Amino acid sequence: MRNASGERSEGVVFLRGGNPEVSLHHKNGEQLKGRAALKQVWQDSYDEACVLELHARVDMDGLLKEYGDAILEKPTKLVKRSKVPHPVDRPEIERQVAMWKEKGYDVSTIEGVIDKDPNELTVAFLSLQEAIRKSDAAAEALARLDVGGFEERAEAIRAKLREPLKHADLDAEIESLRDAIDSRRHIDARREIEAARERDSKERTKKVLQLVMKQQQALHVEAPSAPDEAVRAIESPPPTRDEATNVIQQYTFDAFLVGESNRFAQAAAAAVAKDLAKAYNPLFITSGPGLGKTHLLHAIGNELRGRSREARVLYTTAQAFVDDVTVAKREGTLAEFRARLREVDCLLVDDVQLFSGQREAQEEFLQVFEDLANGNRVIVLAGDRPPKAIPDLDERLVSRFESGLMATIQPPERETRIAILRRRATAARIDVDADVLPFIADLVEDNVRELGGALNRVVTFSSLMARPITRDLAKEVLRDVTGEAKGGETVGLEQAAGALVPGRSYLIEEDRPANAFQLFARALGGRRGGLVITRTNPKRIRETFSLEADRTLWLTDRESKSEKTIQPVLERIIYEIEDYMSQRPGSVILLDGLEYLVSSNSFEAVLKFVRRVVDTVSESHSLFILSVGPATLKEQERRMIEREMEVLRFE
Repeated sequence: MRNASGERSEGVVFLRGGNPEVSLHHKNGEQLKGRAALKQVWQDSYDEACVLELHARVDMDGLLKEYGDAILEKPTKLVKRSKVPHPVDRPEIERQVAMWKEKGYDVSTIEGVIDKDPNELTVAFLSLQEAIRKSDAAAEALARLDVGGFEERAEAIRAKLREPLKHADLDAEIESLRDAIDSRRHIDARREIEAARERDSKERTKKVLQLVMKQQQALHVEAPSAPDEAVRAIESPPPTRDEATNVIQQYTFDAFLVGESNRFAQAAAAAVAKDLAKAYNPLFITSGPGLGKTHLLHAIGNELRGRSREARVLYTTAQAFVDDVTVAKREGTLAEFRARLREVDCLLVDDVQLFSGQREAQEEFLQVFEDLANGNRVIVLAGDRPPKAIPDLDERLVSRFESGLMATIQPPERETRIAILRRRATAARIDVDADVLPFIADLVEDNVRELGGALNRVVTFSSLMARPITRDLAKEVLRDVTGEAKGGETVGLEQAAGALVPGRSYLIEEDRPANAFQLFARALGGRRGGLVITRTNPKRIRETFSLEADRTLWLTDRESKSEKTIQPVLERIIYEIEDYMSQRPGSVILLDGLEYLVSSNSFEAVLKFVRRVVDTVSESHSLFILSVGPATLKEQERRMIEREMEVLRFE
């Protein structure tokens, strides 16, 4: 992409194995294709006003079909004629090498040829100079990351940066670290939401009891049950554990309802329970809270014990392992502790993310893992994130955890949620109207435990009040889940405009982006400027609002002769935003159409995109306004977006 003298041109080259196969070039509404386009792209690339982007993992075959008229006649690998470098003066080389050495760089490649042929010395010097330039750029990228929890990985990369010729792929390692950090932030945010839900569970129980008492008082009837009995009815019965294995006996494969979201994980767990000798080892099951990974661990243990009472099975958690290691070291019983673990046929370890930062326990578990694996014993692990996303986890454990089979459980789809509720209703022998279970299933989408809790509250209220279980009753009891009673502090438009702070990002939740556009206009303060990327046709915006946007892009897949458009490609959009802010400090950015981006990409990718924009804005004097229809996102997704920005709700 080249911006020079107020003109913009764009060129695209599709390469396979380094060879160009298709090329297009756009400038001032004119389009070149094929070899003519390639020539223009090649010329543009030398201009200082040109920005190059590299996109990997593209569908080449599909692109070749789509742009068949732009295929090059004979794909040719373009090779620039290399020039023999002019020898660099030895004193200059020695001065530069001394500086690099003082900074800690490995300069042995130059020291080894310092007294040799000047041309050979020059080549070695220029090679190291280029490698150090790339290393410095990688170091800057690493410095911008929040590596809290990943200090060991970051330190290992920093060490490699000092040997730039030996480690040419550090960009990939930094990107992998960035992905792990983003994954951790995503999962931690989800866990925070789930923890809040768990805390709300008791409050919801109290609300049901208060509702019962209020209605009983209104009807002047005596309470049919004591409050503590009602609480026991709402809460699930306490689990029954096998003393020898610590396995919960109620968690069996028969009690685990299989759907598309968990079919692979269930099949992998069943394979382990069926044939210990041939199953993948280790099996690592990962999912968010309340989706069934703990159930599957116990189901494996129950199945093995059901087949043979001689099977030596042990269920534990990472936290329990850490505590046991601490106690064993303090009491001098570490040898007995090790021996007990090494005798099991199948070790089931839950919540392995809690090994994070526990160095002594990690070292101990590594030895246990090695001994069990070498003895053909089976290890099954479960955690709320993949091994690479667990902060401060020994790389040796990460490698071993990933050496077997990874199975992920996704939130259950609607049909599975309804089936889970139907099974529970049947087991409890209760009559439920046909539209009740789908109603509850639509309220709780990503946590099976909370799904069951919602049904329990409805059933208990129905029993205490002697009322049939209908959709209206479920709606009455679960009002706190539907959010109908949810309030929130609201502000006026003028008040919000006066409180805007440069460098901050604001989220406006509204069905239509009217307030967002009005706030954008007030933020500009009557001056011309600002970037608008909108799902709404810009013509309609100009007719409705008095906007003096400097640049307006219509977020759409279609082409338009009258409006500037941009496709829902996150890399392209982030480039537009960052490029605009770099050229116009203190600008205002408005994005409308987040739900469209989610439908075209994935929520995880869009969340990463939003975080990047927010971080970029925070380092500038610009403003970022994001308009979202709250009903277009799942509750958990909406909360994760809210966590990144300041939320504005208008009167």
